[in-house]
Amino acid sequence: MGTLTPSQMYDHSLNVIKGPSKMHRLDYHAAPKSGETIYAGAVCAIDANGQLIAGVPTGTTFNRPMPMFAIQSVNDFDANSDVGNTSGGVMSAVVATGGYEIETTEFVTGTYNENDLLTAASGASAGKVKRMTISPYGSQNVVGCISTGSSTNADGKSVLRFWSMFLPAKAEHQASSSSSLSSPSSSLSSPSSSTQSITSSSDSSPSSSTQSITSSSDSSLSSNHPA
Repeated sequence: MGTLTPSQMYDHSLNVIKGPSKMHRLDYHAAPKSGETIYAGAVCAIDANGQLIAGVPTGTTFNRPMPMFAIQSVNDFDANSDVGNTSGGVMSAVVATGGYEIETTEFVTGTYNENDLLTAASGASAGKVKRMTISPYGSQNVVGCISTGSSTNADGKSVLRFWSMFLPAKAEHQASSSSSLSSPSSSLSSPSSSTQSITSSSDSSPSSSTQSITSSSDSSLSSNHPA
């Protein structure tokens, strides 16, 4: 007897509106992490073991999990094995940087306007996208940008339409940029000192030269006109 109870295909869905054809899509295949709940249309990533997890962690320096959007739900028969099923327990997802406009049922309810940036929700809402509340390259990953917003699809389900993308959280260049911004102030003091040295040298040289020329001409005039 089977042990899996797949959801209805219309309850959770991912619909690729625009982008490469299925034969040329940038996608990824991996087993889900044990016990992980991932629905079709959910934003997900791979962990250090190469297994799919719901949501997108911010990661660490030089290691930023890539956002993806699940094509199947974890308990769908084409993604997970059950009695008499030989699917192999592997899920598929489209990669956020693949150039897609997508429509998903997996989003946090709210107000969405054209061009709003999206991030991955966490906690109880892990796997859903939500509107960003801070600037990019802060503490949130950017995983999408609203194209036409929310609507109701043919199955009577609320869906959100957006372009998938990826801007990582806490980019390394922030730290280097802030430190490099302080160096110009110290270098700004150099020109003034250079100017002073140039001024003092240029001011002193002409006067001494003038004095020496005057004294020499005075002495020669004296020798040519004896008293």
